[in-house]
Amino acid sequence: MAATGAEGRGEMARRDDSEVDSLVAAPDANRVAVPRTRGPRAPSPDPFPAERRPPPPPARRPLQVARPEPTGESQGRRELAEIQKAAPALNGRMAAIERDLAAGRIKSALAASTAWRAEDATDLLALVALGQSLALSGNGLDASRAFGSVLDLYPSRADMRRFAGNWLERLGDLGLEMAADTYRVALEQRPDHPSIYHLLGMVLLRQGKYAEAMDVVLKGITADRVNNRFAGVERILQEDAMIIGAAWAAANPGERANIEARLQTAGLRIDDRPTLRFVLSWETDANDVDFHIFDKSMNHAFYSRKGLASGGELYADITTGYGPECFSIENPQAAPYLLKAHYYRKGPMGHGAGKVQILRHDGKGGLGFEERPFVIMTDGAYVDLGKVTDKTAPITRKSPAIAK
Repeated sequence: MAATGAEGRGEMARRDDSEVDSLVAAPDANRVAVPRTRGPRAPSPDPFPAERRPPPPPARRPLQVARPEPTGESQGRRELAEIQKAAPALNGRMAAIERDLAAGRIKSALAASTAWRAEDATDLLALVALGQSLALSGNGLDASRAFGSVLDLYPSRADMRRFAGNWLERLGDLGLEMAADTYRVALEQRPDHPSIYHLLGMVLLRQGKYAEAMDVVLKGITADRVNNRFAGVERILQEDAMIIGAAWAAANPGERANIEARLQTAGLRIDDRPTLRFVLSWETDANDVDFHIFDKSMNHAFYSRKGLASGGELYADITTGYGPECFSIENPQAAPYLLKAHYYRKGPMGHGAGKVQILRHDGKGGLGFEERPFVIMTDGAYVDLGKVTDKTAPITRKSPAIAK
């Protein structure tokens, strides 16, 4: 199970986005990671630029032009061992409840999270713990209410709306409509945050709302945002649009010509490549979260070695907050994949939060989704995002609800 965690409320927790964006905790002096070579990070720039980004170039290109040499199993194991020396992502009550959930002690986790929620109705960690416990006990309706309580506490916070939506998506059909609603509001509140276009577009795709999903991601490609702040995001959204086009055409073959014409206006086309994508986003501004991917041979991809010899590419390394970052593999052959996220600062809320989305596409419009949201309580910790096997996110051609 993906990690959770995050304790933080009070005055900082009640600030709006513009205030929180300027409150960045100092970096941890004792980071445990593969050594970085970058220089000091610049402060977060003005999130409301006057200029508009140029139109995207055509995105019909291989996922990876040249594969790197294998790093070797022994080197990969050494690097993974260094990662595993980091402090745990969770502590205290959240860690104990997460251990119970992972071990199948659902009643114990539910009792502990219910008591925690009763003690403090505004604690985000308590809400996450309770929602998870209810969901795993089979009570999806009350789980959606627990996750939805975040929206009652922070209705004007786009980051908290995305936070809640990430957990609601885990509930499948029951939570998708709520997630779509809160993502729509988050988009209105902070259209300069590019992760929201991906999040909303993919929820609408899962609901079979193809035209709206396409509108959202195409809008995101040229949306106003800080120049050079979100490297690689256009490529992610371009590929989102092409995958939406493939699913749309598969569900409605008679509309294929219109779908192709719509994509061509953005220099795109229906995607016919079997792919496996991992898309990471997080809810802390001016924060660097590093994505690490290991394949079955322990080849290791991350910010300074973006490709795997077995195939796959990390598009860009975003060091200025929110993401998204994407690792995509065409014709994946090296499962299981192991996913980790290195979170440098938990941020002014006292916790960090985010999600990795696993998306399979069979090249014919068949899709499979899995959402793995997380919270983190320790600066410099790695979040274990779990393994991805050949059975993860099984592809289905069912429409309109493509995947649960």
